[in-house]
Amino acid sequence: MKDSKMIISHLKQRPYLKNLKKQECYAKLLSLLPKGLRESIRFVYSKNDTLFFVFEHPSGKMEFNYKRNLIKSLLNKIVELNPECECLHVGQVESFVTNLPPLKDIIAQKDTALCYKERSSGEFKNECQNQKTHQLFEAIRATIKQQNAL
Repeated sequence: MKDSKMIISHLKQRPYLKNLKKQECYAKLLSLLPKGLRESIRFVYSKNDTLFFVFEHPSGKMEFNYKRNLIKSLLNKIVELNPECECLHVGQVESFVTNLPPLKDIIAQKDTALCYKERSSGEFKNECQNQKTHQLFEAIRATIKQQNAL
């Protein structure tokens, strides 16, 4: 009987999922890099036998340029030790700094919550006959009064 790991490994062998296999190999490469360099890399992609590293800040690109030989040797070792990473046919390694804002700023902009002053004073009649509904309205009243006290 096949387990989930076997099914996933068979799916990765499909030609239309070749990019998934490449991304997994890129993740292995990034995990081997020094922490400071790894944290400054935004993403990695390849095009025309060139591996591109995209950085968020120019200082990360400068550090990358100093460690270019390390990265090339790591690429060779990954291909030697992991036969599934033979899809990385890289002739050159390049880097550049993106002009887009950092991902943290984009996510923070989307997570902003609307804050407003409560307009109700909590003054209303609670004429509910059902005990549960009556308690719910009283809980709402208490919340409104608590918000107004702030």
